[in-house]
Amino acid sequence: MSFLSTIQKIFGPRGRVIGATDLKRALTHDEFVFYYQPEWDLRTRKVKGVEALMRWESPNGIISPIEFSPVLEETGVISEFTPFLFNQTLRDLREMHATGFPDLFMSVNVSAVQLKDTVILKTIGENLAKHAISPDLLECEVTESYSISETGPEIDIIKAIRDKGVKVSIDDFGSGHASFNYLKNFNSNKLKIDREFIRGLFDKPTNQTILRTIIELGHSLGLIVLAEGIETPEQEKWLIENGCDYGQGFLFSRPLPLSMLLAFLREQNKPSSDQNG
Repeated sequence: MSFLSTIQKIFGPRGRVIGATDLKRALTHDEFVFYYQPEWDLRTRKVKGVEALMRWESPNGIISPIEFSPVLEETGVISEFTPFLFNQTLRDLREMHATGFPDLFMSVNVSAVQLKDTVILKTIGENLAKHAISPDLLECEVTESYSISETGPEIDIIKAIRDKGVKVSIDDFGSGHASFNYLKNFNSNKLKIDREFIRGLFDKPTNQTILRTIIELGHSLGLIVLAEGIETPEQEKWLIENGCDYGQGFLFSRPLPLSMLLAFLREQNKPSSDQNG
């Protein structure tokens, strides 16, 4: 790691000093909030689930996870953060279900550091029970650029998560260097294609060939394939024509706080109570 990278992990990209004390105080004062970005079925244009994206609403302004996530991991505060993560997101999912959308799933990002500690298994189990959520409506996203050893504890913990009935997806597929090893070892349910592939979709024909190959590969392994970062109708049309299953991006919706998400869902889908009435 370069000296600049080290400094940025301690101070953040904009020079903001972040330490363990700041993160613990933020947890105590409920400064970490979740926004939810819908995941769409491209063919039915229905929202199938949401991805939880966190923001830190600090007294000094909103801080991106890019700035504080490395500090969470390096200071060990992430062990205190993990219970908060699953409690809050599954509590919000329970509210989505109670509002009339009982089939929505929740996708939660987990890091390689969290996957080294078996406590995550206990935390997931406790919160699924606490909020009465079916395990198959929780999805743990593992970013493909994270360094996860084939022989490390993470693989066993991922398997144990799946044994609970919880789904596992590979996030940002193609952004790192371990793509095929991840597909081989994770026994995942979903492959999320990194947004850079979508952004450059029409730059040159080879980009489309690569993307088409990734979609076919995912399907050959029995995976749902989702494209991240869809911003134009032209991108959506190409993805539908080439068999991509799900989509996510600003074309459909930006990440929304829970109250705005519920209003958005009411506009997009009739609640089950209305359909059954």
